[in-house]
Amino acid sequence: MKKVMKNMFPLLLILIVAFSAISPLQVRAAKRSKMHNIEMYVGEAYEYTNFSKVKSVKNSKKSVVETTKRENDDKYVVFKAKEAGKARITAKTQSGTAVFNITVKKSKFEYKLYTIGSGEILAEVTNKNKVIFDEGKFRYTLKGTDGKEYASEEITVPALMPNSKSYVKIYFGSSAFEPDVSQSEIKMISLSRSPNRKYTNANKKFVIKDEVKSQVDEKVVVSVTYKNDGKVPAKGYLYVIFYDPSGLPIEFVNRFVSLKAGSSDTFDATGYLRMINLTTGQREPYDHYEIIKNVYTNELK
Repeated sequence: MKKVMKNMFPLLLILIVAFSAISPLQVRAAKRSKMHNIEMYVGEAYEYTNFSKVKSVKNSKKSVVETTKRENDDKYVVFKAKEAGKARITAKTQSGTAVFNITVKKSKFEYKLYTIGSGEILAEVTNKNKVIFDEGKFRYTLKGTDGKEYASEEITVPALMPNSKSYVKIYFGSSAFEPDVSQSEIKMISLSRSPNRKYTNANKKFVIKDEVKSQVDEKVVVSVTYKNDGKVPAKGYLYVIFYDPSGLPIEFVNRFVSLKAGSSDTFDATGYLRMINLTTGQREPYDHYEIIKNVYTNELK
């Protein structure tokens, strides 16, 4: 009877953003096994369960992987990648023992901040890792010219593609202070991707047709039509960046996209333009725009 019950409960792995926000996504293992080799990046976290009570957890390298039990549920073990290295996790439960050989790699990102308006900053995050993440959580810290910290908050940056830029807008109280973007900073907190899915760059299969629909002194409207020419569904983000003549961004529009194979859609990206570029302090008009694609597939393995 015990053997039958054990076979009824497959190994589950759950990729989570952080301990306090566990994703409901559950990953069915391809086959039942007591030994598991896992590659993680600093900032990622997994959960393990076989739906039976966890009796003990041994961790060979706590500085590399932090292990805890899920809050209010003793059937789950959570391990979070803390620093580059290797660790061996042994989880004993009432249904058996599972061993995880975990290799943690460094996660690397590059950041830039641009002042694009009164109380608005554009954060640019470049994923320098070799894998695609659904999203990442980052903390920005805005400082003044005196180096003093004035604001610090968490932001979520979606669709982090290898060697590609992702964007998010930061809002702050412009009447309180004027941040110095050269002294301000961003740090990664956590990363999210699904371990049961295969991620593939779909930018080449995502066809874009765009044109300026209308333009006045303070507003430019760009019509964007996008089509998925691939054979599987694709999703991600499109970023429309408006620039001044010197090549600095002065406005930004993002769009979440999700299309089945062969389907298409259209949207208008409206850029409300400032005549004064606050990064340079010069009065410079809008010059051109650029569309950046961060689109991928994530099929079940």
